[in-house]
Amino acid sequence: MNKYKWCWSLLAVPLVMLISSTVGCANIYETPTDESAPTSASPSYGPVINSFTVSSETVSPGQSISLSWNVSNAATVTIHPAVGSVGSSGTKWLLPATTTVYTLTATNEAGSSTSSVTVTVTSDDKTLIGCDPVTGRNQGISFTWEQLCLSSEYQVQIAKDPGFTQVVFDSGAVAPASSTSPALLYPAGGAILPGLEAGHTYYWRARVRRAATGQPSLSPWSETKTFTIKAGLPTSTQYFGTQLVSPNNGCTDCPVKPASFSWTPFKEATKYKFVLAKDAALTDIVAQAEVTTTAYEYGGTLDYSTSYYWQVMSVEPAPSEWSATFSFITEAEPSLPPIPEVPPATPLWAWVVIGIGAVLVIITIILIFMVRRK
Repeated sequence: MNKYKWCWSLLAVPLVMLISSTVGCANIYETPTDESAPTSASPSYGPVINSFTVSSETVSPGQSISLSWNVSNAATVTIHPAVGSVGSSGTKWLLPATTTVYTLTATNEAGSSTSSVTVTVTSDDKTLIGCDPVTGRNQGISFTWEQLCLSSEYQVQIAKDPGFTQVVFDSGAVAPASSTSPALLYPAGGAILPGLEAGHTYYWRARVRRAATGQPSLSPWSETKTFTIKAGLPTSTQYFGTQLVSPNNGCTDCPVKPASFSWTPFKEATKYKFVLAKDAALTDIVAQAEVTTTAYEYGGTLDYSTSYYWQVMSVEPAPSEWSATFSFITEAEPSLPPIPEVPPATPLWAWVVIGIGAVLVIITIILIFMVRRK
């Protein structure tokens, strides 16, 4: 019996090894999985914003706009500000109060994409300033603006055009009474005569000149604002600006050369700007100069029988408003004296006739004397 147990033990060892090898082979040759295949439903690329548009990029206050969008492969889509979460496509009507940048953000597990549009709300500033009925100039104007970075000094400019090429007032560096609520009072009648005229629209802007630390600092100019001086009543006061003297307005037969111009001095002015043109808008300029006196002489020769227009303003130490526009007409071109007519030359046959006649007269006289002697 012991002999058979020992035999079964010898047979069991290779049997166990065979079974283990079979199981191991089964593990080694297990069907491999495709690691490149996606294991989940997550996207392999980010969202795509096909379009994000606005119906109008510039609107007036109170005008509505619509935002339209179309997005692909996005889990979430949001529009800020004022909208929030939205679908992958759609249209939304909005009423912006100020200039606004709208941003669309689309996201998924692979990343995010953004797109922005800007809606500019134009200024509808219709500020009207009262007019002094005596002088025909502006009443007092209080200019205010937002405080910027605890600044201590500001600069304010007023001009007659949006490009500020005709600045009528420049405050220079001024320190407002309140640093948190900066303001500037432009007095009635103007800080610099002749002031702001009734019925005119003016433009103004402000910027920082000095920080609260005392360090000079020039910020960009603020947004340009407008205001209009109300129409005034007729007045009998003389215009405060420069008065044109010669040539008189409406003058005719003015000499073409020399062409001299003169005007009255403006208070404390040290330099004037003179403009001569062929049109009332003074765009077809013939001469333009800056002089330190109240007179100017044009060095060229004006055209005959032509209308001209001219203006003057002071430019230093501070610019004034333009004077009234005067016009004049030059003299007509003088006519040339008539050329005397040259009498025609005497023809030869006439001289022959005259010679024959003279000979006959001489012969006749000789015959008369001979007859009388006999």
